[in-house]
Amino acid sequence: MTREVAFLGKPTLNPFSPGFGQIPETLVGRDELLAELGSGLATGARDVRYTSIMMGVRGSGKTVAVTEIGDRAASAGWVVLALDAGTNGLLGRIKLKLYEVAKRYPALELDELDVSTSSNTGGAVKLGIFQGKQTETVTQNPDLYMGVREQLTYLAQKAQQHNTSVLLTVDELHSIDREEARRLLNDIQHITKREGLPLAFIGAGLLAMRHTILQDKKMTFFHRCEHYELPPLDYADAVRGLRHPIHDFGGTITEDALKHAACHVEGSPYKLQVLGYQAWKLADAPKRPIDIAAVMHATELAQDIVERNISIPALYDLSQSERTHLATLVSLGERASVAEIARNAGTPYSTTRDIHRRLLLSGYVSYQGKLSSLTKLVPADVIRKIVLGEDGTVNHADYATNEIPCRQWMPRSKAYCALREGHLGRCRSKK
Repeated sequence: MTREVAFLGKPTLNPFSPGFGQIPETLVGRDELLAELGSGLATGARDVRYTSIMMGVRGSGKTVAVTEIGDRAASAGWVVLALDAGTNGLLGRIKLKLYEVAKRYPALELDELDVSTSSNTGGAVKLGIFQGKQTETVTQNPDLYMGVREQLTYLAQKAQQHNTSVLLTVDELHSIDREEARRLLNDIQHITKREGLPLAFIGAGLLAMRHTILQDKKMTFFHRCEHYELPPLDYADAVRGLRHPIHDFGGTITEDALKHAACHVEGSPYKLQVLGYQAWKLADAPKRPIDIAAVMHATELAQDIVERNISIPALYDLSQSERTHLATLVSLGERASVAEIARNAGTPYSTTRDIHRRLLLSGYVSYQGKLSSLTKLVPADVIRKIVLGEDGTVNHADYATNEIPCRQWMPRSKAYCALREGHLGRCRSKK
């Protein structure tokens, strides 16, 4: 045991949490959004904010925001069902959550959520020298009695009888299976909008949803939800998000170091946490103050970590034509018109305009006057390193591996191709 303890060492406290989805010690830049959503939830099912969707780029704090909303609702006495749509089987996971709710909230008397269980009791058995004991096996049959709509309706009715409400949160909404989404959204629309029962919905996903599932004509519920885009942190938010956790944990940071760190947060909640975490560790805080030397080193490390965890995955989210579009923009000096990009990429103007619109809606590019430019999501250096060859031309070989999806946009089906890049035949939305 002594050797094991020596190997593990003593835990070191750090006021910053750079892991994805972890609630930071000080949540900054989201007060207005949380207050707006909280007001909508408190008003009730007739308020448009009662069913809302939050969107943002990678690292913008979507998971943190939706978790914070769920925590606040739970503290107010709401029944909260927190799920994510990162993998298929969302409806099945909702049913499992509902079984858990029946046990977690006994005061609601949710007996009917537990009726789909059967038990099999066996007596003692004796086989030679082996003596068995009485056993009981419990088997759940989740589809025997009620479907998801009936279960959610029943839960909402019970919550209403006990003067409370239900909140369903779904993270990673951009990855949701289309068929599951249509079924679930129809259920929520029926329960909340038609029946007027207290079942609220908050979803969170990438900005790419704007031109994928939000454009799906069969998902009208999404169109009726209130949409929110998570804004970047401003300088004051960054200062507060760095200074308060450091002081709360007994540390100090010099003013020049704080200003340098805040300037390099670049609006990203994730980068704020990474930079703060590295600065605290490098300075050996709280024993020593965090000075400019520690912050400058931390800034370099944070840039590499953000590039690896945010920028490169975001680049690989794109189709080959979209990556080529960004590479062409970089080769033109990082600012250009759509017409210039079309000419240099050798693609029709109409095609280039559609690609540019998708990248604009997804947060990869923005307008500076009449010219398009890159955002901080995928910096030019990353594009040069991965997409452009040494001669400045697009290098397809660097990323044409079996691990990368095709992601070609299919306007007719309003979906990305789900096959591997370089596949044979036509693009398809399902493998």
